[in-house]
Amino acid sequence: MNRWEFSHGIVGVNAPSWLTFEVHRPYFDGAESPATAVQARSAILAARRFENPSPGALRFGMTMPASYRRLLVQESRLSAYRAELPTDLPDELASPAWRRMTAAYRRHAELDRVDRAGLAHWLVAVCLPAAVLRVVPEDLDPEACRDQVTAGLQAARAATLFGSEGLSERATAAYRVLTEHPAPTVAHVQAVAAWGYLLARHAGDDSAAPFFLGRARELLKEIAGELTPFTHTVLTARLALREVMYAERQRDFGGARALLADVRAGVAELAAPDRDDELVLLETRRRLLDRHLEIVVRAGDAEAERAAVEEGLALDPWDVKIRMQAAQAHERAGEHEQALAGYLHAARLGPFGTAFALLRAAERARALGHGEFARVLNERAFRAAPRAASTRDALLAACRDDGDLPLAALTERAASRDRERPYANTWHYRMYAAYFNLGESESPGLYARLPSLAYEFAERGTERESERGTGHEAEQGAGRGTARDDVNWQRLMPPAFRRNLIRESGLTEFAVDHPADLPEHLRTPRWNRLCAWLDDFDSCDAERQQQIAMVLYRLGFIEQVLRLVPAIPADRLRTPAELRLHHWRDLVRYVSSVGGAVAAPETSFAIAEHPACPTHLRFVIAVVAVVFHARETRSLEEATCWRETGARALEELLADPDRTAFEKAMLESRFYRSVSFVPFMAKDREWLARDMDRAEELARALPAEGAYQEFLKRENLRACVESRSKECYAFGEDERGDLLVAEALALDPYEPKTHIEVAEGLLRRERPREAADSFLRTARLGPVSTAFGYASAAECFRRADLPVLAEDCYLQALRLDPYAISAARGWAAVAAGGGESGDAGGSTSGGAGGDAGGELAGAADPSADGMGALAREYLADLESWGAARRAARQARG
Repeated sequence: MNRWEFSHGIVGVNAPSWLTFEVHRPYFDGAESPATAVQARSAILAARRFENPSPGALRFGMTMPASYRRLLVQESRLSAYRAELPTDLPDELASPAWRRMTAAYRRHAELDRVDRAGLAHWLVAVCLPAAVLRVVPEDLDPEACRDQVTAGLQAARAATLFGSEGLSERATAAYRVLTEHPAPTVAHVQAVAAWGYLLARHAGDDSAAPFFLGRARELLKEIAGELTPFTHTVLTARLALREVMYAERQRDFGGARALLADVRAGVAELAAPDRDDELVLLETRRRLLDRHLEIVVRAGDAEAERAAVEEGLALDPWDVKIRMQAAQAHERAGEHEQALAGYLHAARLGPFGTAFALLRAAERARALGHGEFARVLNERAFRAAPRAASTRDALLAACRDDGDLPLAALTERAASRDRERPYANTWHYRMYAAYFNLGESESPGLYARLPSLAYEFAERGTERESERGTGHEAEQGAGRGTARDDVNWQRLMPPAFRRNLIRESGLTEFAVDHPADLPEHLRTPRWNRLCAWLDDFDSCDAERQQQIAMVLYRLGFIEQVLRLVPAIPADRLRTPAELRLHHWRDLVRYVSSVGGAVAAPETSFAIAEHPACPTHLRFVIAVVAVVFHARETRSLEEATCWRETGARALEELLADPDRTAFEKAMLESRFYRSVSFVPFMAKDREWLARDMDRAEELARALPAEGAYQEFLKRENLRACVESRSKECYAFGEDERGDLLVAEALALDPYEPKTHIEVAEGLLRRERPREAADSFLRTARLGPVSTAFGYASAAECFRRADLPVLAEDCYLQALRLDPYAISAARGWAAVAAGGGESGDAGGSTSGGAGGDAGGELAGAADPSADGMGALAREYLADLESWGAARRAARQARG
């Protein structure tokens, strides 16, 4: 996986970061890949020209905007490749060509004119404008610029200034050096023609454009005898492209089309003398075809449009613009399925147009009846361009159409620019801010505020009474009132939750191992106070340490909990507070180990036998022990023994006159739900039913008072209903199980796990198409199960004969987890089936009779466009990598 592993742990905004790297690689590190788009190869040619200089040799005729490289890094999130100067890229990431050009840049003041010009053109090609302006910091002498090489150096400065500033005074002055008294050279022909084009396209007054275009043509005539037929034909074609733009602005589409036809005919007969000029010819053909296609679309010539799209896809299959043009052609032809596939394909090849392509894809998906898939696309478009009015409005409409007013309100706030907190424009931050920096989570989901609840509990720690139960009588939102000590929110988030949240959001500055490492500009007042608590941690008593450790755990700082609270054998602990603290440490250690080598909470088990162990703590440990043995050791004997211990403790707690009715009912409900594992393991259906009936009865009848107790009641009831649904499914009562899952979903519509359970219920009833929608909801509500949701949705779409939707979901799964072997296999399978973007022959409407190809689909067969080959290559590399790792493990014994 060497080709792909650099992006492991890096999640692109919409496309897998490794795919964006493949398509645009020259901008990243100066090398190319088989999937590199034609325009991206400009840097490849520029580096070759530098190695083999020849004044007057042609380079690419078009340059990308100065911001292009920045957009690439933003969209791919490959921040290690962020650079303003070539020297900013670490050597280990740079290709040999990049390192050679960097060496030249370091000594650019010592280079001769030829090499300085070659270096400047390479810097233009890789979109490093700041570096160009260091090499050419000011306009050169006009008289010196009559020399072709010096003119080329000035042209690089002029192109850079326009790309950075538009038609600014500096850009105008830079072009004036080359256009006022141009010499008859190749450099001047191109500079004068370029200035005429810029006036035609961007100036408010384009009246001077014909003069400069005519002057360029005169210069070309003057030097025609000095040029090879290849160079003359390419320069003629480039000049025609400039003239066509002016003709289009004058609405002379017939004249523009005729002019293009003449030069395209000449270029069609052209043969490149060497491999460098082959790139020049390829770019020329691509640019001519692009203008021709846009003109025939304006003319409404569907037949010419179809032919041009087919030619463009064959010429440059990895180019986002031709993919977009192909999708638009399908849409104009009323071929919505093929348009959807085309827009999805285009969105993967950004960064230009990603959000637009996703919005168009969402419209086609919605027209085809794929409402949930369309909403997912709207959310992805918003995440790609959160401040664009079009993405905001589309997502607001989708949320409101679904009746999801909370997320509509969240979207509006996320779309508002916050200059002091730019990260607040991120959807993930708005949803789960508490996990990032103890900000205010805006998700209505039950677990969204857990770190904030732990913080608020710790903040009121000095007001706590000694041993009390799970009732929390303070109004959490108001931050007032008394607090109970053993607040035990039932949801324990996976250890990777915060890490996944940061990866998926792209807010990598939040990825710190210790709260004190978070940069100051990302902190909230609450975060600063947490850091102050940690500074004093060693001097705190055990009770206070537990409060702080609980905040750390809820934020995902597992290692810090284990480091700050060293393991101590239970027989060396003395006070109830010490016992509670070390039980909490042991529970954190156990929970964080689930999924690997499980760390049994043996210290907790010993604490339960400690003579100083409070009744409530013994109760909690007994319940944990039942669940542990049911899940890990499968020992019915151990689970039964611990159930009996818990029952005795519960009896004492229920007899405590100081406990409220809410506390007692909550304790009993949680007890019966947890220890029901014992009758389940014993396969005693009636006993299990009695346990769960009692847990549910109490959960529904809890006498909650105030918002916080209502939260606890809702959380407990959701957990109870979820457990009852599993009970029903285990004993074949699927219909009742489905009703209970529906109730759990109503209690918390923003819980990804419940959407998985809905999907699994639909799959049991052989309804994969509907199950796919539930898995998509899981994916968009992540990051608990984002990659899993996409991969599972993809499998369902495959089963429902919707390969275009399946392929997109497989790629989204690989965007999140590049090592997901099942997703890689699924992608390879659908991409091998034929049709646009991996269409396996089915219809996106799920019917057997859908036209998968359409009039324009032939040229988009993945076997021709490279996507299918890329999928197979990716899968082969991943399988080889996995086999090598397995062999290495076996060799180590």
